[in-house]
This record gives sequence, C-alpha cells and structure tokens, in this order.
Amino acid sequence: MVIKLYRGDCLELMKDLPDGSIDLVLTDPPYLINYKTKRRKDKTHRFCKPIINDNNDQLIIDFIYESYRVLKDNTAFYCFCSPDTVEFFKYSIQQAGFKIKNIIVWVKNNWTAGDLKAQYGKQYELIIYANKGRRELNGKRISDVWYFDRVAGKKQLHQNQKPLELIQQIIEKSSNFIGIEKDETYFKIAKKRIDEAEKSKYVSI
Repeated sequence: MVIKLYRGDCLELMKDLPDGSIDLVLTDPPYLINYKTKRRKDKTHRFCKPIINDNNDQLIIDFIYESYRVLKDNTAFYCFCSPDTVEFFKYSIQQAGFKIKNIIVWVKNNWTAGDLKAQYGKQYELIIYANKGRRELNGKRISDVWYFDRVAGKKQLHQNQKPLELIQQIIEKSSNFIGIEKDETYFKIAKKRIDEAEKSKYVSI
C-alpha cells in the first residue's frame, strides 16, 4: 500500500487532482462553532486558541463541492461534524450532489462541559456518511452507533484528535488514502507515524 501525505492548503492542492480520481474522502473540518478549549490552565497553549476557519461557512461549502468533483463514481464521503451545526453540513453535502446514507453517532467516553446546570452532558459527535453514486461497504454490516474512547491527556496531540481505531474503521470500510495537512506541526506528527508504520512492516517478530 502506498501512503502519500502532503503539506499545504487542502483546497489549493485538491485543484491539482483530476476529476473522478479519488476513492474516498474522510474529513474532520472546523465545526463552525468557534471552538477552543477552556479547560487548560496554561492559556498560552495552542489548544486555547480558536481553530482557524471555525467561522468560515464558505470554506466548508467549497471543500464539499471540490470533494464531489475529485471523487470517483460510487465512492464514499465521511464528514465529522457537531450536532449543533449538522443541518448546515447535511444541506451543503446534499446540494453538492451527494446522497446521505447515515448520520453515524460516535459515542465517546466523556461528557462536554457546557451549561452544567441547564444542559445535559453531550457524549457524542456525528459523522455524516454519504455516497457519490452507491458505494458498497467492505466486510460485514455494522451499526451506525460507534463506541470509541476519545483521545485525552498526554496522548492528545491535537485539540480535536480522533481515535486511530475510529479512522482505521472508516478507511477499512472504504479504501487506501492520501493525506493533506496545512499545519506544519501536525504534518510532522502524521509523517512520523506513517514512517514508523512503514518500517514496522519489515520487522519480523
């Protein structure tokens, strides 16, 4: 399996991809909720800063349309989103031409803070699973409710980091991949992980 990782602006790099050339799009975009953590004592930490473009609706729309263009026929599109903005994401995905197949519920091992006395603790995020055409799932059929512990503590390298096992499940259901990351720090982390995975294939135990 060949893994390619590019550092740069996703929309700019996608322009170089031919129409109908990609097997799967899996994206964890800004949720459009102006998110930043308020739980860290060190307020200068990068997790305490708002996520770039977390108020840019047009960026999300442009990315979804570009994803539809580069995907082959009969392929899958997965998009993480917040329950608070899911209607915007659903509408944008459908307008681009995708057919929504499921709203997957990712149940985490924690609750959000929010309004502690007037709001129930939110214990899940959503993943919109859509098709360009009709893409059959690999392997056996599974539920649309997924249980994966969130990444926390010293293991957390990104404020919205997703569990490796969750990402692996999506890719195994749908294909090989390339990755695009704009932030240099997160690009280096991903590159290191890919290099280590590639080396491990040649180690005999």
